[in-house]
Amino acid sequence: MSAYSSDSDNGRFRRHPPPPRMSEPKPRIKKQTLPPQETINQIWSKFSAPKFSKTTTILPPASHSSSNPSESDQAPPAGRANLLVSEGYERAAQECRTRVRKLVKECRRVNMRYRDPEFDIEWDLELGKGHCLNGLGQAEFRINQRRFATPTQVPPRSVKRVGRIFEKPTFLKEVSPADVQQGGLDNCWLLASVTALANMKDGIQRLCVDYDTKIGIYGFVFHRDGEWIISIIDDKLYLRSPDWDSPSTQRHLLEQTGREDPEKAYRKTYQTGSHSLFFARCRDQNETWLPLLEKAYAKAHGDYAALNGGWIGEGIEDLTGGVTTELLTSDILDEDELWENEILKVNKDFLFGCATGLVREVYGDRDGIVEGHAYVIMEARQLSTGERLVKLRNPWGKGKKGNWEGPWSDGSKEFTPESQQELGHKFATDSVFWISYEDMLRKYQHLDRTRLFVDSPDWRVTQKWVSVDVPWKSQFEARFTITLKKESPVVLALSQLDDRYFEALQGQYTFWLQFRLHGVDSAGEDDFIMRSHGNYLMERSVVAELKSLPAGTYTVFVMVTAERDLKKLTAEEVVKAESRSKVNNDKLAQVGKAYDLAHSKVTTYMDSNAKASKEKDKAKARTARIAARRKRWEKMHSTRDAMRKQDKKNKEKREQKESNDRAKAAAREGRIPIDKGAQANIRDVGLDKVDKAIQIGDMVSAPAKMDLPPATGSQLPKEREDSGLQTEGNAVSPSLESQGMPDTPESSTMPMFQHPPLVRLPSNHPAPGPGLPPQRHFDERPLQRHPAQGFAPYNRDQQYLPSEGESSASPVSDFEDGFSDEEPAVVARPIHDHGQPRREDGPKGYDSDYEDGIDPWNAVCIVGLRVYSKDKGLEVKVYEEDDKVVKNI
Repeated sequence: MSAYSSDSDNGRFRRHPPPPRMSEPKPRIKKQTLPPQETINQIWSKFSAPKFSKTTTILPPASHSSSNPSESDQAPPAGRANLLVSEGYERAAQECRTRVRKLVKECRRVNMRYRDPEFDIEWDLELGKGHCLNGLGQAEFRINQRRFATPTQVPPRSVKRVGRIFEKPTFLKEVSPADVQQGGLDNCWLLASVTALANMKDGIQRLCVDYDTKIGIYGFVFHRDGEWIISIIDDKLYLRSPDWDSPSTQRHLLEQTGREDPEKAYRKTYQTGSHSLFFARCRDQNETWLPLLEKAYAKAHGDYAALNGGWIGEGIEDLTGGVTTELLTSDILDEDELWENEILKVNKDFLFGCATGLVREVYGDRDGIVEGHAYVIMEARQLSTGERLVKLRNPWGKGKKGNWEGPWSDGSKEFTPESQQELGHKFATDSVFWISYEDMLRKYQHLDRTRLFVDSPDWRVTQKWVSVDVPWKSQFEARFTITLKKESPVVLALSQLDDRYFEALQGQYTFWLQFRLHGVDSAGEDDFIMRSHGNYLMERSVVAELKSLPAGTYTVFVMVTAERDLKKLTAEEVVKAESRSKVNNDKLAQVGKAYDLAHSKVTTYMDSNAKASKEKDKAKARTARIAARRKRWEKMHSTRDAMRKQDKKNKEKREQKESNDRAKAAAREGRIPIDKGAQANIRDVGLDKVDKAIQIGDMVSAPAKMDLPPATGSQLPKEREDSGLQTEGNAVSPSLESQGMPDTPESSTMPMFQHPPLVRLPSNHPAPGPGLPPQRHFDERPLQRHPAQGFAPYNRDQQYLPSEGESSASPVSDFEDGFSDEEPAVVARPIHDHGQPRREDGPKGYDSDYEDGIDPWNAVCIVGLRVYSKDKGLEVKVYEEDDKVVKNI
């Protein structure tokens, strides 16, 4: 049926509209794919930063130059290397005594008690800042939240001096481990360490080296990052209850009792004695050494919140200067040897802490022992019956809560009157209990063993600090060399900076340390003398001990692995957030100063490394420029040789062509000339050989051959003839050959023109119609010919001669004088297949190549090696790549 119909069809058959046109599919651009291995290589090339770097300074330079930091924040000046361990402690203690006495003298002169301007907890609480309680960017204690707060969020309510809190205050009158009671912080690890130290003779007195209770000043020393530091505080302490003049529920209740002096009753009940303190306190209601020690330790770390969570071994290290090894009870090979050589030497050569259930998220108890809680070994005894018992203490100090409930616990059937008398134990609520050695190893999973050096008269220590670039996949690298002059026992401790005192500026990376000790002739991977004991929980340090090491030179190979937590902020992000409002930020200044002080240990090392790396980059850039210069020089000279050969070949062709043209011209002189009238209709054969560069469509520009008398060379001046120029009167114009015209048989006899040359029209040009004037055979428009700018007319007879600037001397010669060593090597940019410049694949400048917004891997760890020995001549040096002591593995 036809697609059309007449009008009588009532429109039943109408022209059907064409179907809608489908949009033409866009041509799919095939994505360029790389081979799998090249794709993986590109992924890894973008994974890490091109050069690892680490922030070493938080505060602006003006802060360091203009400010005068207090002496208590400064570490004692570094002494000579390999000094006695006791000498390092005595030097710090003497410095602390000098500062305390100076402040006491000043306070007596002005008749004032000592007020610590750097850690003034009273005004910090009154002004609602909370810098002495909370860390940078944290709100562990919400100062301004008074109502509807959970107990863990309730902050201290008031601050008073020791004389206003205790009726008859004493300081270090009777130090007993049973006095230690934990307060409103999750710092059982620290209080367990304090308990262990209080169990030693003069252990606590060794920390508080000088004080004046009347002035209210106390000087403590602690061990941090391989050296003893000083912390001087006043006698102000936090209380759980607010002052009488502040609104409180307790005051409201006392006012309703109708007492004669409710304010006095309030202070007696809520603000008097150890039980009124907010943080750690002594069981004795008038003893003050524990809360003051805790305050001094909190000041050394910036705030109280920094003490939340930790390991017993780290706490004992900070209080004694020892080194801690983490032991898992399941890994102990010989339990009897551990008992004889270590456990029985507790409080003499070693201190021990223990815990269990540390990897579980929900803690319970194991026969009364609380999981995830710190305990301390106070004593080890072997009864006459052969039973081996260990005395432990829970730092909670809350009766029997958290105590062992199995055999040999208080009130158990194993405790006969004879055994109780032999042990000298009395059943009490001081959180002290006994447990058998076998049950301790069965119930406790984790032991922290700390070796002590302070009481050893002949132990010496020396240390070095370096920065280590930590790739995603680490390996052992030589970092230190040790030289022993004589055979000696050796203890090696590799540690990283204690980031507890610059909390919030640690960054995103957590580091784990390992090391191996190799001899000069044992550089193989498995030929190590000893290696560090692996830690599962403590990441701050690792230790290796050797009872005897012969004299010689050894190399320490270090491997640092890193774990990244993208939820944490980098130091740069924290500083940016804290300084965004551009107002005074005392907390940022305090933590930033601590950060700068910690990293000052490696500033010299990192600066020297940066300088050496810069020199290497300069040398590399210089070598690359010389290589590029030589390559260009070789290419230029090869091009010149080719040009000389081509010029010689062209000259030979021209001479041969001229010879042939002269022979043809001589042959034409003997022939009958063709009618000149017919020459206009004859297509010039030479037009087919005209250079294509001057053709336009079917139009061909060629020199018109006119019947003019020829001009010979004798009619031109000599210099004009040699230069390839032709003249007419006073006008000078380049010859046709000098303008690039091809050689034709007629070009050698081309006449001189009075006017610019005319363009001959094709022979098939249409003839004029009747009544029209005859058309001209030549277009009278002159053909414009302009020689290329900057180039002299070419003379075919001129030979190629090297110019003065085309020296063939050394390819580098004076080339380097035009460059600075600061400039990197010049690398050509790769060109994309479509002719567009392609963006480099490398992470230069952290450009937008990182669509996910995640910065590349950039982990740098600050590590220090401490070597304890009894060799006076021991030396520790930083390993340099140029040294030939051992080879890297």
